Amino acid sequence: MPAFVAPFVGFALGALLAWFSAAAPHRPGALRAAEARLAPGPRDRPLALVFLFAVLVFAPVCAYFLVFAPDWSFAYLVDTGRIPSAVDLVLLLLDVASVPAGFAAAQRFAASAGGRPTAQRSVRALAIFSGGPLAIALIAVIALSRRLAIDGTYRQVEGDFGVHPVAGGPLGYALLWMHTMLAAGFAVTVSALLRREPPGGGQKAGPPLGPSPRAVPSEPAPAADPPQPASTRPQRRLGLGKGGRSNRPG
Repeated sequence: MPAFVAPFVGFALGALLAWFSAAAPHRPGALRAAEARLAPGPRDRPLALVFLFAVLVFAPVCAYFLVFAPDWSFAYLVDTGRIPSAVDLVLLLLDVASVPAGFAAAQRFAASAGGRPTAQRSVRALAIFSGGPLAIALIAVIALSRRLAIDGTYRQVEGDFGVHPVAGGPLGYALLWMHTMLAAGFAVTVSALLRREPPGGGQKAGPPLGPSPRAVPSEPAPAADPPQPASTRPQRRLGLGKGGRSNRPG
């Protein structure tokens, strides 16, 4: 993409990632972003995912056109042969920083709501931090569309010789391929942000599945037999008759 619109596009993509990150805790199986708020859980993981997207996806797309089509990248407004290579490095670092900057700015705006943000504030934040930079980039591309539609060098464009259309040429195929990779990387990053687990390692433990076992009443202990009253009848000794007399012969 052109070098003068890359930071605006990166900032807008970062704001979009912040919006998807805030929508992750609110989805009941499908994406539902009615309310935008800071996603619970560790804050470093979403920012790390956004930073990886900026370094591994967005930066190579921007660097390709700075290296292989520098004059087109600046819309043939300047002779890139006279620009020091340090300027390209600074522009590339600015492109990389624009993505997490947009992500952090959108998150800070959502956090400054002072309570539970509403859906209206979510749409307003998305329009400011994503729609605004994209509109600036679109206006710049439309204004320089005639220059961006041709492929050549700075001297060829200024001298009006040896140029050919971008469509159907190597630069056109490179634009198609690089932006396809950018869209695929953005989709993978959004999927990773939406798969985050809530704090506590997932859902809270619920009641056990299936019918709850019924309580079995404990069986009553067998009633003890009442103690038998001691017999009041005097015990009879062996060899004694009635009255306590001995039955033995004298």
